[in-house]
Amino acid sequence: MAQRTTPWRRSAVTSGPASVVRWVGRDSRSSWRSSRSSSDLLTKIAARWVSAMSTEMQRATRAIVAGSRVVASPYCSTPSTLLRELGDLSAVVPGLALSAGLLLGEMPFLDAVKTGSLRLMSWHMSGALRGLATRGIVDYLPLRASEVARHLSGRVDVALIRVSPPDAGGWCSLGPSASYTKALVATAGVVIAEVDTTMPRPVGEDARIRRSDIDFLVDSDTALATYPEAAASEVTDRIARTVVDFIPNGANVQLGIGAVPQSVASQLAVADVSDLRMIGLACDSMIGLMESGRLMPGESIRAAEILGTDMIFSVADGNPAIRLASSATIHNPLWLATQPRLISVCSALAVDLSGQVASESIEGKILAGVGGSADFFDGAGLSAGGLRIIAIPSTTNAGGSRITAEFGTGTAVTLPRHSVDVVVTEFGAATLSGLPIAERAVALAAVAAPQHRDALLAGTSSSLTSHAEGRGARAEGRRPLSKVKT
Repeated sequence: MAQRTTPWRRSAVTSGPASVVRWVGRDSRSSWRSSRSSSDLLTKIAARWVSAMSTEMQRATRAIVAGSRVVASPYCSTPSTLLRELGDLSAVVPGLALSAGLLLGEMPFLDAVKTGSLRLMSWHMSGALRGLATRGIVDYLPLRASEVARHLSGRVDVALIRVSPPDAGGWCSLGPSASYTKALVATAGVVIAEVDTTMPRPVGEDARIRRSDIDFLVDSDTALATYPEAAASEVTDRIARTVVDFIPNGANVQLGIGAVPQSVASQLAVADVSDLRMIGLACDSMIGLMESGRLMPGESIRAAEILGTDMIFSVADGNPAIRLASSATIHNPLWLATQPRLISVCSALAVDLSGQVASESIEGKILAGVGGSADFFDGAGLSAGGLRIIAIPSTTNAGGSRITAEFGTGTAVTLPRHSVDVVVTEFGAATLSGLPIAERAVALAAVAAPQHRDALLAGTSSSLTSHAEGRGARAEGRRPLSKVKT
């Protein structure tokens, strides 16, 4: 698409379900001047804009042809306006297939998914997709964050993304999401972007693209997606305080998604640690950590995603302390391995008595995805002084034990037992490094909820249990060799 060379201004007139950004040259203003009343003038302008927007949206949607493979930007940069249009279009254009990571915000396009006119595949399920995935209506792709860009290469006909208006230099910000959007734009045949004037402009080359990389610009009429944090509880705070005990001064700390990792960020803000650097994502709970003085000066957060609300979006806007980079860096185990004392803290759905971790599904119910956990754990395992921690409440909301004797059919193993150093619950920490299977079972049972411990141990061999108890494998008293305070 040819570059415009005229000075532009953004019109405030919008109409219809998806308004198109029209950049009006100064020379065109004079044709709209008249001596008529302002109301007549506005009516005439609005009529022109409705016609222009309708024409531009038609041009954009004509690029989505039968059988198109469409991929959307994820997380808080979910292009909700364009996804709604895609859902409507699928009723008349057959064979459309949408793929994406974790999608947030409004999802009216799911009506088309439910009727079968739009196929959907995701490598990270949101709450709205879980039931559909379990019923086979939505396809689930087990995919590490580090492999998304490679998976997309050559497989994308149309990219749907969310961007800021172009700046004076012709750059559009990708806003809160940098994980795979730039790679998506590079491989897509057609790029359609919805322009959101509220998008933050974080620092980072992977967080922006050229206006010339975009084929169609349409105005966003949906709010920027947010990810409000879950309220902290006594349980999450107890878990977080135990996790913080494993984090030394000068550590690179990676925190996953969920209430427990968020509580860890809050507890770090009041802990006796210093010179920390955060890796992976930036969230609302890190604002207090940034203000606490416990992070190292300068660039203290390196993230692929900003996952939160307007609070962290505002802090990240143009702030050199937070730098976004794509998954080619942030989720690259080889790069992560170069970060000393990388402490990776991830949540999970369940852990079995050998230390295997389930983060995707439980008994056939697909609930989340692989995400970056495998990449972060691989990197932390290779990092000098690194540590891999699973931090979970001991029970589900229904009261069942998250620590289980063994996984049932339909529960996928996301992280193998040899990749986990420590499992933390509100009842303590089970250090698994160096423990044989029998001792692992006792150590993990010791941090399960008290009402479930006997049943867990009853499910193990009595001889193995006696052997482990005889060795005095008490989970509460163990700490990893890599735990060093300076």
